[in-house]
Amino acid sequence: MTALDITRLRLRSQRLSPPEGKTPADVVRWFGAIQSQDLPASLWAVGQRMAKTVTEADVERAIADKTLIRSWPMRGTIHLMPAEDARWMVRLLAPRIDAKAARNYRVAGLSPETIKRAGDVMAETLAGRQCTRAEVYEALNAEGIPTDGHNGQQRGMHLLVHWARHGLICVTPRRGKQQTFALMDEWMPGGVDLSGEEALAEMARRYFRSHGPATIKDFAGWTGVTLTEARRAAEAVKGEFDRETGDDGAEYWLSPGLGGRGRKAPPVFLLPPFDEYTVAYADRSAVIGSHALAAVGHGIASNLIIDGRLAGLWKRTLKRDSISVEVQAIRPLSREEREMIPAAVERYARFLGLSPTLALK
Repeated sequence: MTALDITRLRLRSQRLSPPEGKTPADVVRWFGAIQSQDLPASLWAVGQRMAKTVTEADVERAIADKTLIRSWPMRGTIHLMPAEDARWMVRLLAPRIDAKAARNYRVAGLSPETIKRAGDVMAETLAGRQCTRAEVYEALNAEGIPTDGHNGQQRGMHLLVHWARHGLICVTPRRGKQQTFALMDEWMPGGVDLSGEEALAEMARRYFRSHGPATIKDFAGWTGVTLTEARRAAEAVKGEFDRETGDDGAEYWLSPGLGGRGRKAPPVFLLPPFDEYTVAYADRSAVIGSHALAAVGHGIASNLIIDGRLAGLWKRTLKRDSISVEVQAIRPLSREEREMIPAAVERYARFLGLSPTLALK
C-alpha cells in the first residue's frame, strides 16, 4: 500500500469523498470526536462532510440543540463530541493528562486544595445557568482564587480545562462572540455509559473506521493513551478491520471493503486548520513528505488538498458580505487542478453565506 493509496482511502473513511453525514451529530459520531479549539474551523470540518449543503449556523445549532458538546477529552485539546458520548469519553481519556498538567499547576501556584475549591465555586456559579468565561473568572476572583497570569501561566484557563476534563463543566453555545460554560450534568444528563476496556475498544473502533488506513501508533497519538493501551484496544476490535502493510513497513488498519485504491479523487478540498485529515495521525507524511512537513506547519494550517495530498495553503479575509480566499500553491498545479479550485472556494463561501473572491498564487 503506497502513500497515495493511504491518502485516497482516507478521503473515503473520513467522509470527505464522498461526504456522507446526514446531521452534524452524525458526522461527529462517526469520528468519535473532532478537534475544535478553533470553533469556526471545526464547524467547517463538519459542514464539509455533510451530504447536503449546510451553513455554519446549521452546524453550530447542533451545539445549542445539545446534540454536540465541546470539551477537553484528550491531549489537552478541545474537541466536538456527540453529546450522548461526551461523559464516557471525558472519563476515559482526560485523566490521562492530569500527570502532565500537574507541573503547570505547580508553576501557576495552583494547589490541589485551590483546584478543589475552584470546582466548588464553579458548581455554585453555574447551577441552573450558563456563564461566559469572564463571569466564571469574576466568581473565582471574588472567592479569592486569582485567575490572572502567574509565572507565564493563565490560572483561570487551567481551572476551566481541569474541571471540563473531569466532567464537571462543558462548553456551551456562544453568547454573542463569547463562549459560555454550563454544568455537564445539567446540560446533558444521562447519555451512554461506557467505561474501562469497553470504552477503550469503542474509541479504537471509531478511530480506525473514520481515520483508516491508520496505525496503532496513530491511534495512541490521537487519543493520548499509551501504546500498550492502544494495542490492547486494537486487539479487542481486530476482527472488525482489515490490516495491510504499507510501503513504509507499518501495519495499517482499515475498514473491510473501503475500496477506492488507485482511483483518483478529483475533488479539491479547502480543509480548515486542525482538520482530522491531517492532525489525527502520528505520522503525517502520507499527506506531504516528511521533508516538507515543517514548512507547512506540520499539517495544522488551512490546507489545499488535491487527490488526497497537500498541494497548497489558503487563508481567508472576511468582510461584511463577502469573503476573499487567497490560495498559495506549494507545487505546480495543472490546468485541471487550477480550474477545480474556484468550486471549492464557492462551496466554502456558501457555507458562510457570503460571496467569494479568489486569489490563486
